[in-house]
Amino acid sequence: MCGIFGCIGTLNTEQKQKVTSALKHRGPDGQYFKEIDGFTFFHARLSIIDVAGGNQPFETDRIAMVFNGEIYNYKELMQKYQLQMRTASDTEVIVQLFEKMGTACFQELDGMFAFALYDKLDKKIFLVRDRVGKKPLYFSQKNGFAFGSEYKAITSCFPGFQINEEHVKWHLQKGFVAGENTVYQDLFEVLPGHFYCYNVHKKSLQKEQFWNFENYFASPKIKNQNEALQQLDILFENAVRKRMLSSDFEVGAFLSGGIDSSLVCAMAVKTNPNLKTFTVKSKDGFDESAVAAMIAKQLKTEHHELYVDYDSLPNDYEKILLSYGEPIVDESIIPSYYVAKAASEHLRVILNGDGGDEFFGGYRRYSLYKNYNKLKAVNSLSGGLSKFLPASDKNSRLAKLNRLSDFFSLKGEAQYFSASTDLFFDAPGFESVMDLNYISQADFSDSKYDALEQTMLTDFYGILPKVLFKKMDIATMQSGLEGRSPFIDKSLIEWSASLDSNLKVNGFTTKYLLRELNKKYIDGAVYKLPKKGFEVSVKDLLQHQLKELYQDYLHSSNPYYATFIDKKYIADYYLNAGKLNDVKRYKGLLALLNLEIWHKNITKV
Repeated sequence: MCGIFGCIGTLNTEQKQKVTSALKHRGPDGQYFKEIDGFTFFHARLSIIDVAGGNQPFETDRIAMVFNGEIYNYKELMQKYQLQMRTASDTEVIVQLFEKMGTACFQELDGMFAFALYDKLDKKIFLVRDRVGKKPLYFSQKNGFAFGSEYKAITSCFPGFQINEEHVKWHLQKGFVAGENTVYQDLFEVLPGHFYCYNVHKKSLQKEQFWNFENYFASPKIKNQNEALQQLDILFENAVRKRMLSSDFEVGAFLSGGIDSSLVCAMAVKTNPNLKTFTVKSKDGFDESAVAAMIAKQLKTEHHELYVDYDSLPNDYEKILLSYGEPIVDESIIPSYYVAKAASEHLRVILNGDGGDEFFGGYRRYSLYKNYNKLKAVNSLSGGLSKFLPASDKNSRLAKLNRLSDFFSLKGEAQYFSASTDLFFDAPGFESVMDLNYISQADFSDSKYDALEQTMLTDFYGILPKVLFKKMDIATMQSGLEGRSPFIDKSLIEWSASLDSNLKVNGFTTKYLLRELNKKYIDGAVYKLPKKGFEVSVKDLLQHQLKELYQDYLHSSNPYYATFIDKKYIADYYLNAGKLNDVKRYKGLLALLNLEIWHKNITKV
């Protein structure tokens, strides 16, 4: 795991210092610059595989490469293609395969990766990103050609990038900017499952998709529960084992007490009976340490409770947010930061449950779409109650009825936004602001996808790479910790597309098949638990730890948000209580706070 950067031309000392400062946290074990054939390459290394021989940039007579990630099947590829290795690193496997097969080799790679590969012979540089966008990679042609693992590697090295305010409006509408676009002009994100080829001579850039998730939905549907359960058991155990064995260092696991992390740990102890597990114990809000301890006892893991409090959050929050380089809207960046920081004191590689919800039907909105017609009938009978229902706590029955009524009062994309990120899609001036190219990638015009599949694919193209994976990548890499996610294993997610929707959401039971598998390995009623993770209450944060920041930024005389949203509307609906439910109101306030902090610090980066 590491940070990578590259550009055409030579960097001066100040530029090198800025790049190093921007990415050193991703690779504290060593930082290396090298000029190759008119290019400057940089690699900040967190050593996981081949500690002695894995330094980069990696170079042969034909290829130069910087690589961020892990290839879990690299040993199998060595044997399959009879590669004669001079190191034991997965980086060299990619280089040798490219020399043998060209771009066709990208389909052979099983893992999380983002890399730049320069072909000296053809004078082309390839930017390649893994299938689901687990590892980040950005690029720009503003100053010739440059790429990096994080925004600030590029923007600090080449000052002058401007904010794209149209894209900021897209961000406020739904919580992220879709596709290749970012909140900056002239700065783009490599799409998951794609490679981009920059021709040095022609100064041209082309992209090509090497993997398409939708292709796997055409497979015959698996409807038999026993058959599906047996296959899931085998596939998931293999996914966990690969991530346990592909490391020169000990691999631990997060254990939140929910279904996903419990299954990860249950499979991991098969490979390492002395598995170290970690959970959060907190006095500030959500605490699932008791359930996690019970599961750890059953699995006989070496369990650690990481005590996390938010006493230092008023001083830490701006640093946490600014590490993302954009005004990300996800309150879980806070516990994710503190948990990763605490876990990094024990090890440098850790398993998590990311992807279980997105590929196996874990979110409440999936149940909503799966049972759309039934719930619509119920709502019709109730007469549309939202305008008469009082505000309530997020998980109360009243709150659920309130959100259901709100949902059916909307149509089309607005329904999806309300059931997912639920930000300013309904604010004045936002009704026609549509950044839906990520939805249009999936052809929903015919009946080849049911409502559940359409919703899950929409998440796959948007929220998954743009919010979830970005959050975990930055949170873990800030502390030099590598997070691995068995639920996004190549074979597993390709197989998941062939599952009948009833095995994902059965009636109103989300994540049905995973719950059934959980029964096999975990005693008790863990399989009955709702979706959980390392959570935090936005309302509590804004009323306590972030109260001063919130008041300073959002009650200023000239807030940046007024560029996009009418100040009176924000005052009436957000700054003052009563017109919105607490969940939507406080999430919106957090989005505005993050926007103000980001803008103050990043203006004309």
